[in-house]
Amino acid sequence: MIRRPGRSRRRAASLVLAVLGSLLALPSGATGSARLRIQSGYGLTVPVLGETVRHFVEVLEAQGGNGLRIKLYDAGKLVPTLQIFDAVAAGAIDAGFTFPAYWMGKIPAATIFAAVPFGPPAPELLAWIHQGGGLRIWRRLYAELGTVPVPCGVLPPEASGWFRKPIESAEDLRGLKIRYAGLGGKVLQKLGASITMLAAGDIFLALERGVIDATEYSMPAVDRPLGFYKVAKHYYFPGWHQPASLLELVVNLRTWQALAPEQRAAIETACQATTLFSLERGLAVQAEALAFFRKQGVQIHRWSPELLDAFRRATAQVMAEASRRDPDFAEAWSSLQAFRARYAQWSSLADLP
Repeated sequence: MIRRPGRSRRRAASLVLAVLGSLLALPSGATGSARLRIQSGYGLTVPVLGETVRHFVEVLEAQGGNGLRIKLYDAGKLVPTLQIFDAVAAGAIDAGFTFPAYWMGKIPAATIFAAVPFGPPAPELLAWIHQGGGLRIWRRLYAELGTVPVPCGVLPPEASGWFRKPIESAEDLRGLKIRYAGLGGKVLQKLGASITMLAAGDIFLALERGVIDATEYSMPAVDRPLGFYKVAKHYYFPGWHQPASLLELVVNLRTWQALAPEQRAAIETACQATTLFSLERGLAVQAEALAFFRKQGVQIHRWSPELLDAFRRATAQVMAEASRRDPDFAEAWSSLQAFRARYAQWSSLADLP
């Protein structure tokens, strides 16, 4: 006769199984609570960008019960903005909220996950990242350097930049010293400009002192508090170099692996909510800033068709050359192009002409 275990023994066995199950479910080193030190790449009071960072933290904390405690640091508080990736990879800080194109010197393909000249608008870019294989490539490349990217915001088209003098032909770009980020800077280099990369806090002084002749940074509402309009009165559109800009939460790989699955899910959920917020906020607040600039005597220009054609031709050269130099860039670029070709079969029918 088989003896059935007593109720107390069944309870003890259930408890053992539950404990074993929880140990197997949690990554090595995971605990019930985790404290993350996150530095923003943007001033926390900056419209849209700073608001986006704060929104992420607010959503994450509002979820409750996830055991995550966030210490958010303002831009430059712990490390300079352009050193955030290295600080995260080294474990000096747990995570940074920033822009992938800043690391293109280290990971050339990173800029494809940030913004592509003449590339997809925000919805299409997000579709490729989350549904078309982009995130898989992105995470593999970052993992090789000890980090994990979490898409955590997307911006509508940027302005194309502030210039001291009007630009009427491609020849006017030759010899100009311009602050430009990402692939857009490579395109302007092709046309003879001298490109430098500066963090937001360094741009105005460089522009005011004539160290640079022109700069781009972001959208009108973001550019307004930076004061560029005081020294450069020619503001150009459209932002051909960044039809959409993807923001990231870059996390130290060991820190990410040590989090419980529900903690990682809480972060990704908060980032998805933040992505929607950033797009909505970015679209809603630009008109007021444009009206302000006009009152300050800023001349708002649209690039001529001839100059846009020149930018487009130079972009094709830049993408081809970067693909030949770096296989990871080629993989990411090929993946995006293939997705866009498939997407066009739908958008050509669905979108209004």
